[in-house]
Amino acid sequence: MTDLSNPMAEFFERIGQRTIRSESSWWHEVQSQVLLSFPYYKLIEPSREEIDELFGKYKLRAIRYPTPLNAFGFPSNLEVNMDPNYDLSYLEREARRQTRRGLESCTFEQIDFDYLAEHGLPLNRDTAQRQGRNTIYTNPEFWKRYCQAGKETPGVTAWGVFVEGQLGTYLVAVEFEGWWNWLLTHSSTALLKKRPSNVLFYEATRRFFEKNPDKKICYGLSSLESVAPLDHFKLNMGVTMQPIKQRIVFSKKIRCLFSLAPEPCLEALNRLFPRSYTVRKASAMIRHWREQTSEVPSSEEQKTR
Repeated sequence: MTDLSNPMAEFFERIGQRTIRSESSWWHEVQSQVLLSFPYYKLIEPSREEIDELFGKYKLRAIRYPTPLNAFGFPSNLEVNMDPNYDLSYLEREARRQTRRGLESCTFEQIDFDYLAEHGLPLNRDTAQRQGRNTIYTNPEFWKRYCQAGKETPGVTAWGVFVEGQLGTYLVAVEFEGWWNWLLTHSSTALLKKRPSNVLFYEATRRFFEKNPDKKICYGLSSLESVAPLDHFKLNMGVTMQPIKQRIVFSKKIRCLFSLAPEPCLEALNRLFPRSYTVRKASAMIRHWREQTSEVPSSEEQKTR
């Protein structure tokens, strides 16, 4: 087991993801031989020597990490909330109306991981079906391991929103270094109209700041893929999209291969395997890899992301 002083690393290892500690950061293996640095709010600039050591020692295909705006990478966002005064006034008008409506029919409460193991899997399947993709969260054995990891790892908690006794949506999060890091949220398709997602987002954020006014919330990094409706929802719920860059580094062999892959090939792969997590993520990584630059995005470019 890894360093117990880092609950994020402990949790990732327990769900089966290899974790690595380097000079600049922690890393977890989000795909086979592909590392993402964490915690996600930490912007890093690893040296060439550190990157070469990671690739050589662990036989990696790629790494990805958040980095400052003036560094080499592609424009992205860090989704955060640092305002302890968060309340309904921070929501856009329509989101405020929907949230109030949801609060009338939904209840928000902490749930244990034994309950989540039993009742969360249908929500994972619903979410995967709505998004038209395959996901490991629909695998019963993985889901059992995921919930057991949450149960055994200090600082990891689960929260749910209920509609007439039915689980409408849930959140898994972990506290580390003064931040509350959101790890996973999935929801029931049949109960979406009752607005459990609005209630989860609002109540989880509000209640956390109520108890921890000196801490911060990280909802995560912006997705590699286009998720405009989800980004719109988060903005309307008062999330701050902090402009950053993300950097992708491929191994030398992968760079040679991908530099020859034309855009039509990527589009064809996505059409052939529309539900494949691996194909979608690989295609998105290649596109963003090609977009990387040392230029600082203009304020207008930052607003469009």
